Amino acid sequence: MWRAIRFIIIAAVFLAIAWAIGTIPGTFTAHSGPYTVQTRIPVAIVILVLIALIFVILVRVLGGIWRAPRGVGAWRGGRRQKLGEIATQRGLVALAAGDAKAAAAESARARKLLGDTPLVLLLAAESARLAGDQPKAEAAFRQLTADKTMAFIGHRGLVRTSIASGDHEAADDHALNAESAYPGSAWLKSKRLDIAVKKANWRAALGLTREKSEIAAIATAGANAAGNTREAFGYAKQAIKADPALAPAAVAYATVLRKAKRFRAAKRALLKTWARAPHPLIAAAYLENISAPIERVQAAADLAKAKPGHPETELLLAETSLAAKLTGEARRHAQAAIDAGMTDKRPYAVLGALDDGREALAKMAMAPSPAWACMACGAEQPDWHAACPACNKPGTLVWKSAAGRALAVV
Repeated sequence: MWRAIRFIIIAAVFLAIAWAIGTIPGTFTAHSGPYTVQTRIPVAIVILVLIALIFVILVRVLGGIWRAPRGVGAWRGGRRQKLGEIATQRGLVALAAGDAKAAAAESARARKLLGDTPLVLLLAAESARLAGDQPKAEAAFRQLTADKTMAFIGHRGLVRTSIASGDHEAADDHALNAESAYPGSAWLKSKRLDIAVKKANWRAALGLTREKSEIAAIATAGANAAGNTREAFGYAKQAIKADPALAPAAVAYATVLRKAKRFRAAKRALLKTWARAPHPLIAAAYLENISAPIERVQAAADLAKAKPGHPETELLLAETSLAAKLTGEARRHAQAAIDAGMTDKRPYAVLGALDDGREALAKMAMAPSPAWACMACGAEQPDWHAACPACNKPGTLVWKSAAGRALAVV
């Protein structure tokens, strides 16, 4: 309806204009040399309008011809842009699929078509890293750091390549630069913690975590590595506060107390931790400097009172009794340890040392050895470490004295 009305109005306007022009009186005369043209004014107006239209069309045609080279260039540039974007997308897909060869090929193609744009540089860096070409990856990541928007990604990539090459100092520098580029990154905080642990910079590592298990493990390592008693005492107290059941922390704390001539306090600390989670490290520290076998039996009995009936308690009594040649007690406590749930080699080793130990020795050969197992990667270690040697995660080791049964958590 509205379209019809609008058409009628426009038609009426044009008819009115044509009628007005047609009613203009007079004639128009033009002279050019020997030629004279004479016509009515309405006709002359129409001719002038036609000449103006022809002129406008001619100007537009000439302008199109003039702009044609630039148009062709723009078309070709747009085509290069489109092809470059396609190559970048294919490269990202190849990266996600783990196809290093295809990712490198698409990266080279995108770089040729688009140049060193931030996204192309990121593709080039990641494809080189996937292919194991560290120098090429580092060069691309360094170029990214020059771009204000992508600086964090550039430094993040350099952190990873530096760690891979074992250059922890450079990794630490790039981590700080990444922090400046994008403050508060959770990934960066975790990576800085990894770097600090690898560098054994325990003070810095403690400032990068709030996990109690990590604090306990890192502070224990700090206490063991401290250069003076005061510093070691501070670390050890922090470790015990974070995890009172951590055996290495209790031993470190007791060691510091003994160095300070606070022998009773050291003994109480070990007893307190044994009551929470008995562990061979605590027993070894408690019996340290006691050489006489019978005195070791008596000291073990004192320690056993803190956690009677526990598998580790029974095993300690069995081992000290065996060393003191109290064979009856050794046999009784070794069997009590087994009855309490201990299925590793140690109680069978005690029974195997006795006269009737053939069967026990056979069971010992089949039983697992106690070990520290990493909760993050599952790797087992014979000794405790602040961070798992296999995956470098701090505070993840669990003491396993029997297959599938954790008795002390770190």
